[in-house]
Amino acid sequence: MINPLLLNAPLLELLNIGSVTNLGSEVIEGDPQASVAMIHGEPTDNLTCGIFACTKGKFKMVYPFDEMATVHEGSVKLTDVKTGKTVEYHKGDSWFATKGTEVIWEISEGRFVKHYLACVNA
Repeated sequence: MINPLLLNAPLLELLNIGSVTNLGSEVIEGDPQASVAMIHGEPTDNLTCGIFACTKGKFKMVYPFDEMATVHEGSVKLTDVKTGKTVEYHKGDSWFATKGTEVIWEISEGRFVKHYLACVNA
């Protein structure tokens, strides 16, 4: 089965999961609220693919998996806590993060949406 993830296509219906603290993140600023849609797998599976959205705010998290992600909507600034390097990503931009990386997320406008592929046991 092929599931297209097109940047200009309508999103799947997203399930509201509430505060990013429900995902193990630490809120630094605002009240960032997350929502998701699974395309492949379940959250407890080794390999998952889906859509993640988050409202305005700033939070810190440690990646619990390796992840390849592409921005679908909005923008986000990601700061690698260890190196201090910050990169801002916009629609169509992608990144790869390794499991265990501590990252500060900053969403400064509206909402941010990404497509992702995550692998727990890399």
